[in-house]
This record gives sequence, C-alpha cells and structure tokens, in this order.
Amino acid sequence: LKPREEILETVHQSLLPHFFRFSFYILWLLIPFFFLFPLFREGVIGILIFFVLIISGGMMLSRQFLRWSGTVLVLTDKRIIDIDRRGFFDRVVTEVDFSQIDEASYRVKGFWSTIFRYGTIRLDLSGSAADIEFTFVPRPARVHNLINDLRAEHRKPIIV
Repeated sequence: LKPREEILETVHQSLLPHFFRFSFYILWLLIPFFFLFPLFREGVIGILIFFVLIISGGMMLSRQFLRWSGTVLVLTDKRIIDIDRRGFFDRVVTEVDFSQIDEASYRVKGFWSTIFRYGTIRLDLSGSAADIEFTFVPRPARVHNLINDLRAEHRKPIIV
C-alpha cells in the first residue's frame, strides 16, 4: 500500500464455481487410501503408484487453492488492485486509479450465478490500458455500487 492508503474491501472469488474442481482433486487425493492394502500387496510398484497419486493430488489441490486464494480484488480509498494468481509462480497485478475508470459494470449470467448470487465485474479503462474483468464475485451489485461511489467521490472537486 501507498502511504495514507486504506483498504476498504477485499473481494475473493466465490468458492461455488470451483466446487467441482476442488471435489475432484480431493477425491484424487483420497481414493488411493481406499486401495492402500491392494496397492501395497503389489510391492514396490504398488507403493510407487500410491505415492505418485498422493503427491500429484496434493499438488493439484494446493495449486487450485493457491489460484483461488491468490485471486483478489482489493478496493482502497485511492485505487483498485486486481491480483490474478494463475499458478505457483505466475501472478498478474493490475492497479488502477479511480480517475482512469470510464465505466464499471457487472453481469450475473446463468442459472447457478443467479441462484448463488455471483457474477463478473468489468471495469472499462480510459486510454490504451487493458480492461479489468474479475469473475465469480459474490454479490457483484454491492461491489459495483462501492466502486461507483468511490469513483464519484474522486470526481468531486476539492474546495479549499
């Protein structure tokens, strides 16, 4: 953070759209334990298969968790910071001042998105900067209203 900057809101993606992927990786991690005795009876090959499945399941689960927990939209009183975690060693950070935002919009598309109230927030930026799109935002209308309030606050002329 910059000096005298305050975090107003930290928005993580909703867990619901990632539910099936997390479930698959958890099953990948747990299934070898159901075949523990038959695999160990096979000797070295069975033990090797067991540990390969455990290690690969643990790595995939931790990668998915890091991607989910590391993808954050941070709203401060001066700017918006979009942190997009794509892998263990891949992170994209985009910072935008409120004066650079031309338009803020949100979209809730689909049955599950409507039922569980998550959507996409899109920030159209002025100039040649790439637009910001943050997906799977819980209660996107509330976050959208906060962004618009902060934009309006930064547009007000300061009277001294």
